[in-house]
Amino acid sequence: MSKYTPFREWLKRQPVNEALLTFAQLEEIIGDKLPPSARKWFNSWDNTPGSPMEDSWLDAGWRTVMVDMENETVRLKRT
Repeated sequence: MSKYTPFREWLKRQPVNEALLTFAQLEEIIGDKLPPSARKWFNSWDNTPGSPMEDSWLDAGWRTVMVDMENETVRLKRT
């Protein structure tokens, strides 16, 4: 089980088609810190399969549509 499994399951339960989360909220959902790269590089959020973090939302049927690195927020949309 990936540490991002709780996030995947959380997304699956959402009754909405779009979600805006702070990085801190995402960390609360997974019960752990995001990797340092998530706060440094946009490509950590670019919907490319293969990383456990990105696979968590892709497997749940969501995609990132906006990342604000300065304010540490991510907007996801159901596909």
